This record gives sequence, structure tokens and C-alpha cells, in this order.
Amino acid sequence: MTSPLLGRDAELSALRRLLDDALAGTGSCVVITGEFGIGKTALLDAFAADARERGFTVRLAKSARLESHLPGAVVRQLAPCLADEHDLEELCTRAANSARKSPILMVIDDVQVADTFSKRALAYLRPRLQNLPVVIALGASPRYLATDEVTLPEITGAHPTRIDLAGLDVDAIAQLTDRDPRRCHELTGGNPYLLHALLREEGEGSAAVGEMIGMRLREYPGAAEVARSAAVLGGDAGLELLSSLTGFDALPAVDTLVRLGVLADTDPLTFRHPFVRNSILADMPVAVRSAAHGRAARLLFEADAPGHHVADHVLKARSVRLPWAVGLLREAGGVEHLERALEEHLSEEDRLSIEVELGHVEHLADRSRGRDRVRDALARCEDPHLAANVALSLIQRMCTGSDAYFAASIAILVIARLLPEDRDLVWNIVCTTYLLAANRDTQMANCAGKYYDDLIRDVPKDPKLQRVRSALLAIGNARGGDSSAEAVEHALQALDGEYVDLFAEPYLFTFLLPVLADDPRHSSKYWLSLSSAGVSHDPHLRRGMLSMIARGTEFHSGGDLARAYTFLSSPVKTGGGDCPAVLLATAELAEVCVELGQFDEAAPLVAEDGDLLQHINIRYARGRLKLASCHSEGALEDLLEVGRRLAAREMPNPALIPWRHHAVRAHLAQGNRDDAARLAHEELDLAKRWGSTRVVGTALMSVGISTDDVDVLAEAEQLLASSPHRLLHAQSSYWLGHHLRRKGRADAAATHLRQAFELARHLRAHPLAKLAGDEVNGEDEQVQGLTKQENRVARMAVQGLTNRQIAETLHLTRRTVELHLSSAYRKLGINGRAELVAALWS
Repeated sequence: MTSPLLGRDAELSALRRLLDDALAGTGSCVVITGEFGIGKTALLDAFAADARERGFTVRLAKSARLESHLPGAVVRQLAPCLADEHDLEELCTRAANSARKSPILMVIDDVQVADTFSKRALAYLRPRLQNLPVVIALGASPRYLATDEVTLPEITGAHPTRIDLAGLDVDAIAQLTDRDPRRCHELTGGNPYLLHALLREEGEGSAAVGEMIGMRLREYPGAAEVARSAAVLGGDAGLELLSSLTGFDALPAVDTLVRLGVLADTDPLTFRHPFVRNSILADMPVAVRSAAHGRAARLLFEADAPGHHVADHVLKARSVRLPWAVGLLREAGGVEHLERALEEHLSEEDRLSIEVELGHVEHLADRSRGRDRVRDALARCEDPHLAANVALSLIQRMCTGSDAYFAASIAILVIARLLPEDRDLVWNIVCTTYLLAANRDTQMANCAGKYYDDLIRDVPKDPKLQRVRSALLAIGNARGGDSSAEAVEHALQALDGEYVDLFAEPYLFTFLLPVLADDPRHSSKYWLSLSSAGVSHDPHLRRGMLSMIARGTEFHSGGDLARAYTFLSSPVKTGGGDCPAVLLATAELAEVCVELGQFDEAAPLVAEDGDLLQHINIRYARGRLKLASCHSEGALEDLLEVGRRLAAREMPNPALIPWRHHAVRAHLAQGNRDDAARLAHEELDLAKRWGSTRVVGTALMSVGISTDDVDVLAEAEQLLASSPHRLLHAQSSYWLGHHLRRKGRADAAATHLRQAFELARHLRAHPLAKLAGDEVNGEDEQVQGLTKQENRVARMAVQGLTNRQIAETLHLTRRTVELHLSSAYRKLGINGRAELVAALWS
């Protein structure tokens, strides 16, 4: 059998030392404090047993709340002969005489509820026996509210020995039970009484414990009611809400509960032990608890509390009708929330919508069950228009997983019931389903592509749908890379009017961003349109987040890295990882981090891969990170894979993802100059076909870098200087200056390198500023003991040049370059090129 004093070895040792002192002739007073159930009585009993074994005369007394009005009820347990206060002197004399014969231990448990006469008697005895072998041991609850004029310090004196009992630790609990000891400790704080009560229950609360706590609190006005209300409110238990829920000022009762150790001294208020809260709730009748949660939900709703807090209380108010909370439950969107919403009195449309939403949520976990629920609900609906509109609303909110296949089956089901005069509704459903499917894997995207021509040929009557058709035309131009001017014209026609829900569809969103990126006025028009949306149709993003992604992308395009980082970070942190829009924001943020030089932050952003369109952006950002980290082989692999995936989707336009530009640099770093030049000229041909300044300027940079043609680089620099793309302008200035310097035209190079340095520094593009700055200074800056030649070779390696290229530029042998790099690695304490960037910039 497990000892009830498990984990109390230190306390027993301290008490035994008091017995040793008493045997040596020194008396003492010890106070053992702790919350209810912490084991004070068990420790005092063990202390008494130990004292008896060592020859002590032991006198035991226990206070009781129901006897606190009986004068002498406690002290007479120590001395039955005591009649009144006039006998105290005689009692003191007898105790002293007895102590001279053998040591004495007086134990008084729960002294805080002793009667006043007994407290006076103890206060009288203690100082008169302190020079004798007498130990007085008192058990008391901490933070006790004194109800009469005799306080605990007056009984014990100013400096008693004090032992404050804490709960059992996790290791001790593990010896008591096979259940998770950490969870048991979390619930009970290791309080032995609560712990044993927990172990007797199957759940995490005990109605018996709740009833006992309720009875103990009755003597304190309002405490039981406030404790119940605090249990119902949980983490929402503020003073104002407690007062509203109880109907009276809860502050005095809260003070009492904190001092009694029921509530923790925190803001907002919490229970010291979750098991106590669970037990109070378990003791409440179901109907009472349900009604309390219903009132709590309404109070929180009126106080503008977060919707999920309100919804959690609505879930627990099962027996109370709360029609006003249906919207909150739908917004929460979980299976339980939607099932709870169906319990309310609903219109036919609302009931169908909620059933369909519930089926979609279930479909994510169990495809067949969710699919059957949605199909059955739509088939039962007698109004085909209602069924079609509800289905359309669901498809608009779909994102990932098997949603596209599910959406197609729903679309077929509802379209079959519509009539020829419902052509616009059919067009809308087909368009929405197409956008969802086209965002999926290559096979499904290509299958969906056959619907594009049908959608374009069929012009809807509804002006809003006509604008959506214009957006589709912009997508068509962007996919094939036919004409930037035509794509922008179609996109602006689409945005010329009120916001349309389909503008937030991930596939359309992904294309419109690069189409409108060349003119800040156009991209601003798009994000302003997105910001006017009444709700977020993306289940993974809060309202306004899509607009933030669009703004962050605009800032990135313009080179404002700091603001781009700010606007992209929030959607990435709060959105779902499998959401296409969040994936797009994640890839964009990773690129920003690379340009800021924050490589460690970029790395986890590009770890994921998948078959959505936006995963190509992630792979592209990963290639850029590897290239910036001097891992040109891995960068080339990622960038060429991006090209393969885009080709499989028939998306050659470099305006969408300029992967060729960075692959050119990766080829050069690998010494593949012919491959680099071929890819650069391919990019230039496609860029001229598209025709935007950004894309043509980037392609000209690629050609100039790969062919060492400063005239082409000068053309790129001049073109980008007239554009709003400041970071691209800085990059073109750097490459022009770099190649001019390699050709020995130092004076001409310096102008462009300084311009690149100043612009990059202003934009906080730290890696580019470092490269340009080093070249401006002639690479003379020494780092961590490197020689001038080692420093120069290391910095050229950081720029992506191969050993052969470095040797040709500096007129050295490849062996000499290798020796310089090996020496630099050794001095910098690194293993290779991949670590050079961080070492030189640290």
C-alpha cells in the first residue's frame, strides 16, 4: 500500500529536528500550512506517531467549524479538566511539571476554526512553555480570513517554524497511478485530496468534490454563486462579467475565494486547480449549467468578445434556444458548431446551407460521409435555384485537398436541375468550379482547361459575371504570355465596379497579381477592391488578409522590402498552411527574406512541396534561397523543376515566375555558360512577346550577365530606371557596374556600383548592398584575418563565380584559387561555399 506521506521526506526531517531540540531542552512552535486537502493532518499524525516512539507525551486536538462557537472546545481536548479561564494558570503549571518529567508534543489541527477561548488559551500557554521541552504543532489553512480578535501570529509568536506544504510533484504522482502524471498534476496541482478524488473518477471532475466545496463556501456570502459563475465563464471570468452573471457585485466574494485558495490571484480570474472548476461544474444540474452558459454567451456577445469564445459557450448551452448565435456557430465552422446550429429553428435556406457546410467539413475527414451528406441535402431541396445557390456558395469557399473533385460532382448535381433560362447561374457555377480545379495538380488543371474556351465564348447577361469573364480573359493572356497590354486592359475592366467574390479565388488571385504588378495604380486598385469584401470566403484567412497579401506583393514589386515583410508576415502566421493564398504569401515572404539577407528565416518557409499551382512559387523561392546561399547546384535543380512544372501547365510567361533569370546565374556558377546564354535568350524572346518593362528589363539583365555584354546590361539598367521596380533597378546597376569593372572600366563601374549600393541600402536589400559596397571599395575590406587576395577570391565565390571564372578574372591558376578558398574556409571556421555568405556578412 502506498504511504499517504509520499513526497514528504523533507518536511518530516524538519519536524524530527524539532523533536531533537525538545529532547535537548529547547521548546518550539511549528505551523504547518497548506490549502485544503494538501495533507496537513496526515503530516501531523505522522509527527505525533514519531514523537510517541521517541518517548514524548502527545496531546491531540482538532478544531471543527461547527464547534467554533463552543468555548474551550479545542483546548479541553488537550486538558479535559479545564473548566474556565481561571484554570489556565493551573494548566500551565501542570504542563510545565509534566514537561520536566518527559517532553510534550501538543498537536492542534485546523486551528484557524478553533473557538476564541481555545485560541486565547494557546496564546497564553505558548510563551510560558517556550523554555521547556514542549513542541506545539499547529495545522492551519493559509490566507485564512480571521473571524474574531485572536489571530494566528498572536498564538504562534513572531518567529514560529513554518512549513508550507506544496502539492506532490510529477514523479510522486507517477508512483500513485498509471494515468498520465503530468495531466494529473496539471489538474490538481498535486493536492493529495484532489488527486485521490481524480483517480476515483473516470473524467476530470467530481460531483462529490464540487458538492463539498459548495457546502464549505456557504458561510461566505456570495462565494458559492461566484465560484459557480467563474466555473461557467472559464477563461472569460472578469469581474464585470461575474457580476452580470450572478446579479450582484462579485468583488467581495472574489476576494474571499482568492484568499481561500479557490481562485488564483490572476487577471482574468482562473481556478487554482482545473479539477476544482470541473468538479463545481459537475455538481451543477445539467439544465442549470446549460442556462448559465447561455447567459454567459449572450453577455460575451454584447461585450464584443471574440466569436469563438461566444461559440464555445453556445455549444454548452444545449437545452437553451439561442437563434441569435447561429451566425457565430457557422463562422466557427467546426463539426460540433454546425451540428449545434442545426438544433435551432432555421429557415429552409439556412438549414440547407448549414447542412452543406457540415458535409464539407466532414468531407475533409471522411470523404464518403461528407459527400453523402451534401448530396442528400441538395437532392432533398425542392427548390433547384436554392440548391444551386447554396452549392455555389460552398464551392466558392473550397480551397484544397479533394475539394476540386468534390466541387465538380456537386456542380454536376445542381446544374442538371436548372433550366435554359438559368444560363447565368450555370455559367457562374462552371466558372467557380473551373477556377478551383485549375489551381490543382497538372492533370486536373489541364482537364479543367477545356472549359476555359466555353466560358469565354458564352457572354453572361449579369454585368458582374461579365467582369468575371474579363478577368478570365486576363488569365488567358497571362498564361500564354501573349500581351501585357491586353491582359492589363481585361483586368482593369474586371475591376471597374463593385467587388465580386470570385476576385478572391486563389487561381485568379495568383494571376492578377503579376498582371497588375507593373503599375502601382493598377495593383492598388486590386487590393482596394479586395479590402471592400464584406466577408472572407477563404476559410483559412480572416477578412482583409487577402488584401494584405496583395499589398505586400505590391510593396515587394516596388522594392519596399520592409513594408512587404510586414504585410506578408501576418497572413503567413495566421493562415492555414495548405491554403493556396497563404502558400503564395509564404513564397513571396521567403523571397523578401532572401533579399533582406534573412536566410535562416526564409529556410522553413520553403520546406513544403505539393501539387497546387502555388507550390511552384514555393519551389522557386527555395531555388532563390539556395542560390543566395552559394548552393548553385541545388538552386539549379529547383529552378529547372519550376520550369518543368510551368511547361506542363502551358505557362511559359516569365512575368508569372522569372525562374530563368536566376537559373542563368546558377548555370554560370556551375560553369555552364552556353546553357546560361541559351536560357537567357529564351527568356528575352518570351519577355518581348509579353512586353512589360519589368519582364523585359529582367530578361535583358539575364542576357547581359550570361554573355558579359555591358551594352545589353546598360539597356536593362536604363529601362528599369524608368520603372517603379527599384530593387530590380538596383540589381541592374550592380551587374552593369560589376561587368564594367571586370573589363577594367573602373571609373564607369564606380558610378553604377555606388548607385546600386545606395539604392540597395535604402531598400534594406543587405546582401546586394554588401556586394555593391565591396566592389565600390575595390574589395579591400579585410575580414577575420583574410589576406587581400583571399578576401577577393572569397567575395567572388559569393557572387556565384566558379573557380575557373575567378582564375580567369584574376589571372591566377585554378589551383591557386582553390588554395586561397581553402585557407579562407579555415580562417573563417567554415566548411565550404554554402557558409561563405553568412561568414562574410557577420
